[in-house]
Amino acid sequence: MFEMCDYSYGIRDRATAVVRRDGLLLLVRDCGFSHFSLPGGGLRPGESPEEAVTRELAEETGLRAVAIEALPLCQTTDAYNTYLVFEVRAEGSLRIDTKELSDARWWDGHQNVPLFGYVKHVLDHLHWPK
Repeated sequence: MFEMCDYSYGIRDRATAVVRRDGLLLLVRDCGFSHFSLPGGGLRPGESPEEAVTRELAEETGLRAVAIEALPLCQTTDAYNTYLVFEVRAEGSLRIDTKELSDARWWDGHQNVPLFGYVKHVLDHLHWPK
């Protein structure tokens, strides 16, 4: 049986990670969606964006954040969320939480994969891929 993830929470702040390793960018695909996004998620009450991005990265991908840029790389908003985007250096092996994600991959920026609009905005801001 296929279960759709519950995304009925409306507009909220999300801490989002740009994780690069060996020239590749980490992309994730939430269950029930066809487009890829960057790892991250909503802030819990009293949680800083840096704490949220660290927690979400670990929960979704098993990766451990070892360094986070002090300020967001950028901020972008769509109809549902405001994304606070941080550059994160992470260690560990990629393993996904299948309750939240259906896929995760290291992407070179050249293969054709469906991306959410906010991801394209972030990539433009980063001038990536070059």
